[in-house]
Amino acid sequence: MTDQNKTYNKGDVVNESGNYICVPCGYHRFFRQGEQFTECMSCLSGTLNGHEEFAAGLELWEKMTEPLPKKSPS
Repeated sequence: MTDQNKTYNKGDVVNESGNYICVPCGYHRFFRQGEQFTECMSCLSGTLNGHEEFAAGLELWEKMTEPLPKKSPS
């Protein structure tokens, strides 16, 4: 399995700094090398147990292979 297709669990150590995507909900977050993957704040927001797609134990992150779109100036 290549790193670009590998998923990481909450608590795993980040091997490479970059943007990662939450597999269940699609939220994007930047993690630095050496940090630990955390729970997804998007999945946990809104209710006590998170949104309906949140499932404890399935908190997976995947490295994004394409850069985030640039914001246009306001």
